Amino acid sequence: MKPWQSFRPDEFAGRVALVTGGASRMGRETARAFAAHGADVVLADVDAAALDRAAAEMPKALPVVLDVSEPDSVAAAFERIDAAYGRLDHLAHCAAVIAATRFLEADAAHWRRLLDVNLVGTFLVTQQALRRMLDAGTGTIVLVASDAGFRGGGGLIADAPYAAGKAGVLSIVKSVAREFAGRGVRINGLAPGPSDTPLHTGISAELKERIAAGLPMRRMGDPGDMAGAILFLSSAAASFVYGATLDVDGGAMLR
Repeated sequence: MKPWQSFRPDEFAGRVALVTGGASRMGRETARAFAAHGADVVLADVDAAALDRAAAEMPKALPVVLDVSEPDSVAAAFERIDAAYGRLDHLAHCAAVIAATRFLEADAAHWRRLLDVNLVGTFLVTQQALRRMLDAGTGTIVLVASDAGFRGGGGLIADAPYAAGKAGVLSIVKSVAREFAGRGVRINGLAPGPSDTPLHTGISAELKERIAAGLPMRRMGDPGDMAGAILFLSSAAASFVYGATLDVDGGAMLR
């Protein structure tokens, strides 16, 4: 049984959930989880071909091509949601890019690309979702950060601009939570640890085994682990969880 299958089948009935990065393994699994529990799901991703494949698995989902780093693309995506549903109840922001470029080998263009997607993109999507949720007086936002946002990059998996962007995502969670407290919208973050997702496709099987062996849980995370945590933070079970970031990392960040 997957972690997200423990919720009531109608947990999100009558709700609309937007999942960015919806064609990725984490995003697709999160979308499946929302749909399995009654939500109308909007699948958004920059990769149109992968988006079509993901949408074919969820016939009732609304696929939307979305480049989170482009303000016009973000605005157009939310206009489609408005036209289709007239509401937005949940945002699960999973869209991201990762790299493992050494600090002395990186250039400004590389930094800008990662920050445009991982940080500016998070701002743009959150801003549009928040406007609608504040108008409605209700909603939940879950922003996917990373354990690299706490401990920094520079390793074999994530580099400095990725870590910097994800640290910024952690700050967005806190900033929005402080500014809009008491307005009916809950915002929280999720900090995945090492996970077996397409973001880590360049990692060898041997390195994955080494990483898993170094974790207290002795395995890497999978998309189901992340989807379950996102559903929890979006559900009534987390009604008193606010401005927090949940580590879903197999104990990697024990502190």
